[in-house]
Amino acid sequence: MMVTMAFPARWTLCALLSTTALLLSACEREPTPDDKATSEVQAEVPEDETITEKDDPVELIEPSDLGPKAPAIYFTTGLKGYTEPCGCTADVLLGGIDRITAFVSDSRALHPEALMIDGGDWLLEYDTIEPHMEPQERAKADVLAAAHKSMGTLFSVPGSRDLALGVDFYLEKMNQAGMMPLSANLQLQETTPKATHIAELGAWKVGFIGLTQPALVETIEQVEARDEEVALREALGQLPDVDATVLVYQGSPDRAEELAALAGIDFVIQGHDPEKRVDAVALDGDTFLLEAYDQGRYVGRLKLYGLEAEGAFEDARSVSAEEREALRTQIEHVEGNISLLDVRTGGEETPLRKRLQERVDGLKEELARLERQGFEIPEQGRAFLFELVDMEPGYRLDDAIEKAREDYNADLARLNADVEREVVPVEEGQPFYIGTAQCATCHVQAHEFWKGTDHAAAVATLEERNKAFDQSCIGCHVVGWEEPGGSVLGKITYEAELGGTTFTKDLNNVGCESCHGPGSQHRLQPLDASGTPQHILRKPTEEACASCHVEEHSPGFDFGVYVRQITGEGHSYSGAP
Repeated sequence: MMVTMAFPARWTLCALLSTTALLLSACEREPTPDDKATSEVQAEVPEDETITEKDDPVELIEPSDLGPKAPAIYFTTGLKGYTEPCGCTADVLLGGIDRITAFVSDSRALHPEALMIDGGDWLLEYDTIEPHMEPQERAKADVLAAAHKSMGTLFSVPGSRDLALGVDFYLEKMNQAGMMPLSANLQLQETTPKATHIAELGAWKVGFIGLTQPALVETIEQVEARDEEVALREALGQLPDVDATVLVYQGSPDRAEELAALAGIDFVIQGHDPEKRVDAVALDGDTFLLEAYDQGRYVGRLKLYGLEAEGAFEDARSVSAEEREALRTQIEHVEGNISLLDVRTGGEETPLRKRLQERVDGLKEELARLERQGFEIPEQGRAFLFELVDMEPGYRLDDAIEKAREDYNADLARLNADVEREVVPVEEGQPFYIGTAQCATCHVQAHEFWKGTDHAAAVATLEERNKAFDQSCIGCHVVGWEEPGGSVLGKITYEAELGGTTFTKDLNNVGCESCHGPGSQHRLQPLDASGTPQHILRKPTEEACASCHVEEHSPGFDFGVYVRQITGEGHSYSGAP
């Protein structure tokens, strides 16, 4: 017999400071034996870093809580050094380390039978960090470490992005964060990480095993890796009797699936390049794969039921998985039609657009209902609920981590002031970038149209958020970043020479040459003998746009739709190269 339960996905906890004080008192309660057993390395969180009172009333929102109350494991994977959302498009305005910190802290304060772990690749965005990037990356790591300490994150599994600045730096930041490295098959310099960790989660005893695919770290100095399958078998043999076994794996999904076939593993948390999987994936051998996507846009939550029962775990949401996926597909399709319509009508509220929006709203309501009610907890047997919680703006921000993030952004100009970089030299006879102002001397009408596009304010969008000196961002907001005769940090506007004349080259914003290529030769010889424009890419290709409109920062990018938004009077596009 199955029992269907219905609980709200999100509900308002309070809107007044009196309730804020109640929640704060919950955070300050005396630790219980279960709390103490949660981790031998859990960080102490200062009172002023949890929930602080402000002069104005604040609304605290109950963290989305699918299903009846149960012990829960919270986790992040592939944070990749992100302290906040990219912010370039509305599609990716999810996340923020200050939002994650508040969400996890509130969840653990309200539901003490919970713990927080990290799947690795949390420290840096790439597995190779260029020297000119080091000052800002080292400073940003301090913000992330403070966040993990505040959340009381138990451990992280070392990944190649974590070790990009060396073993010493990684271990320093792990210590600063109050986390322990967990790996059954790595040797980090003279440090041998724990292979397993036993956590008491309420009445549950959960065994964790950390593992890293050797291919990811084989070129990293002071790191030794042994065969992960051999190490996993040993770790499984060393585990005492536990109620659930979780493998946290830094490696490819295919290899994770192979390892999951070993007996005794209930869940695999995929830490390396996680995908956006809303539901748990059933693997062979009664094992489930869980992922929380990357860049801090989502937090995974695994809730466990049926402590006294035996046998394999059952996914309590499997009854609605296909229906929910079908609804998401429909929503995506209709929203795509709305975007196409907006391009043609300039966003005008036409009857057709209104009907389409009503359709989307109805589908989203139905999806929300299934999210709240689409699960069944068996009366007998073991079950779990996995939820991928999107870190949307409705959740509050942790005050202390928000300040640390904002201080880091404000300090970017100083951090990068001493970075000496030279513009990439131009090979003889090759064109170089000259800046949009030079193009405007001939293409007046096109320039006037461009000034009304978002591309013309690309740098301003960074300045509004104190990110104009962030080397992870600025490259897609200026012309010719790190290209021959283009721009680098500190040299976006500078003196140059063209045809014997010295001029000020201004490469700020996404200008003409971002799409049409370097224009020095075209400026000197715009037409050939027949009067046809030459030395310039007249009709940009999708590849030119895709260098910045990447999946991570522009997931809704559609060349056909986007190109019509940046072309118009005096700036047409036929689609032919």
